[in-house]
Amino acid sequence: MIGWLQERLGEWRRFDVGLLLGVMALMAISIPTIASAVLRSPDLADVPRRQATFALIGIALILATSSVNYRVWGTFHQGLYLLLVGLLLLALIAGRSQIAPVRRWLEVASVNIQPAELAKLLLILSLGRFLADREEQLDSFRTVLLAFGYLLLPAALIFLQPNLSTAVVLAVIGLAMLFVWGIRPRHLLAVGVLSLPLALGAWTMMLPYMRGRLLHFLGLQPDPNTAYNLTQALITIGSGGLWGTGWGQSPQNVWGFLRVRHTDFLFAVLAGEFGLVGALGVIALYLWVLGRILRIAWTAEDTYGRLIAVGVGTWIAFQALANIGMNVGLTPVAGLPLPFLSYGGSALLSLCLGIGLVQSVQIHRLAFSIRG
Repeated sequence: MIGWLQERLGEWRRFDVGLLLGVMALMAISIPTIASAVLRSPDLADVPRRQATFALIGIALILATSSVNYRVWGTFHQGLYLLLVGLLLLALIAGRSQIAPVRRWLEVASVNIQPAELAKLLLILSLGRFLADREEQLDSFRTVLLAFGYLLLPAALIFLQPNLSTAVVLAVIGLAMLFVWGIRPRHLLAVGVLSLPLALGAWTMMLPYMRGRLLHFLGLQPDPNTAYNLTQALITIGSGGLWGTGWGQSPQNVWGFLRVRHTDFLFAVLAGEFGLVGALGVIALYLWVLGRILRIAWTAEDTYGRLIAVGVGTWIAFQALANIGMNVGLTPVAGLPLPFLSYGGSALLSLCLGIGLVQSVQIHRLAFSIRG
């Protein structure tokens, strides 16, 4: 018994406190920033309190998930993949939204859940185990096709919700995991060529506003709605200067010119009210968190652990880059939340589960491998 306790304590000494503190700092910044964004929106007055509740639950999830050997999840990878597909199908069939024909949310006991957010985590766990079990099949094009099929099905179901931006996130996560796994360049090129008809089909199926955003970004077709949102975001950021206008004082935020400011354009609010210094501080926190995750990936003792860490790191990095880039006009406007900052329970709790898995890779990297 004493030996078991000593072993458990030894494992927890490897817990990356720096990673947890970085995530907690981002979540702590999110609450006052969201509170400012909804300050003059009475219908959203409860949003900061709810975000704080999600953050506390998220910290508990990080600790709980860290305590479970990540290899355990790999033994259920097929079931996790079926759960992933089942949830996305259920969202398509019985999903709800205030905007037709969007079907992204499931209501469970008066709580709205977005399966697409959980899908990112389930894909990392299931695809990671699939690839780790096939390390000796790097030269098999059949294995590569199966892996892309593994990735394509959930991405397609999310695209049909329709949710193009999250489908792209899923694809980027999968590609990063394949790259770390060691996919051959010739196989990647072949799959890219085979995917061209799918890309053309996806373009024809996009809703007009999706095509409008992309064409506007490429400068091929002006889109007034996209131009308005981007203009207001840039004005908000520019008004902040070096030190910011102060909490709750950004003009575009105060007068409601900036839309969806507690979600998609929260970074603009932050930059406007806390200035360049505040914006760079948040970016530095992201770099800190990503650096800790990459360090854990580098020191992982097995391929599965490495793929989990890379998948979660790619998820955070790509969404942060896409959201911040959107706010400053460097990437197309998309409905991607800023990790750990934008309001949203499904997104925040899924990310916290991902951080818990990365911590598990760090804690249990020397533990006996459990295989199913």
